[in-house]
Amino acid sequence: MRRARGVLAGVISVLLMSSCATDPPTPVDDAGALPVSIRVATFNIRELSTAGLENVDADGVGQQANIRAAAEIVARIAPDILIVQEIDHDYRDAEDLALNGRRLRDSYLSRAGAGSFPYVFAAPCNTGHASGHDLNNDGRIAGAEDVGGRGYGEDCWGFGQYPGQYSMVLLSRFQIDTDAIRTFRGLRWRDLPGHHIPEGFYDPAELEDFPLSSKSHWDVPIVLGEARLHLWISHPTPAVFDGDEDRNGRRNYDEIAFWQAYLDGEPALYDDQGGRGGFDAEGSFIVVGDLNSDPRSDNAFYDGHQSIDVLLSDPRFQDTAELCVGDAEPDNPNATAVFAGGLRVDYLLPGSEVVVTAGGVYWPSSDSDPEGHRLAEEASDHRLVWIDIDTASLR
Repeated sequence: MRRARGVLAGVISVLLMSSCATDPPTPVDDAGALPVSIRVATFNIRELSTAGLENVDADGVGQQANIRAAAEIVARIAPDILIVQEIDHDYRDAEDLALNGRRLRDSYLSRAGAGSFPYVFAAPCNTGHASGHDLNNDGRIAGAEDVGGRGYGEDCWGFGQYPGQYSMVLLSRFQIDTDAIRTFRGLRWRDLPGHHIPEGFYDPAELEDFPLSSKSHWDVPIVLGEARLHLWISHPTPAVFDGDEDRNGRRNYDEIAFWQAYLDGEPALYDDQGGRGGFDAEGSFIVVGDLNSDPRSDNAFYDGHQSIDVLLSDPRFQDTAELCVGDAEPDNPNATAVFAGGLRVDYLLPGSEVVVTAGGVYWPSSDSDPEGHRLAEEASDHRLVWIDIDTASLR
């Protein structure tokens, strides 16, 4: 197990916590003073469909059981910033992709006492958007008549059985610097330096259009007084569900390696806003999301690294490995998801200068907290991951 790196890492370490409700960071006072600590969480919640988010009673209270359970968990942990994976984007209003994030907030989170989250951000993701190509090489290009089936999803730029499935949203108590947001949904896979596109599997016309991101890559700066905390959000494709060509494993590797290239200031990168180059802003950062990569796995192993190890072995990224211990799966004390015997796939990886004062994975045992255990089982096959950050360490 790697030890957390960063400022005062030998003195201030991530707390070894697997679950439980803890005192949240000090809230902003009436004068708007910045708290000493802020809490950031990421949560892949099962079945965050538009139908489920619209399933409310006459008083506007959400009725889908697993989302209610997830909201109770968020209320227990009380994050200031919450990144949610696998939430539908409602393309009935393509100009307001944050709509389902607000539905989650208003009908579920606020009803559970999880906070108001006045700032909600979402941007287009590639999931469920037809490519017009035979990406799975089954001899057929899926079209509109195939929406809802697996074959349709496999011919989309990111797997989704309909447009907007498995997307992402950010909810924050703190203001978002909207003018400085960068998204990389359209960056072509072939344009990432050192990419690992499988040779001969995709034809030239496909590679002309093929994006790196199965969802997207977002750099969203949060305003914290004079400082900025850049949330680097992504949800790479799982490194499975393919063949000997390892197209998903290769894409997973490159989607994760993107953040290293971004931090390097790689000039070949370009964003959806027309900007070029990598990270050149003043401010701290944290990689956030379900990265679909366990450091113990032998999937997506290239250039001497397993995909997530590209970041974990880079001293500029702080490995918060000690977030998940105790009540998690016994054969993997760092697990954040229940499948395959318990995998670590959900991450919060701050820059090395960021001081992390506490953290955990919401994974209570049935003995110590039977109600919390029930909530976790009902909410998702992933577990909410959180850390507390000392705001004085941010720049």
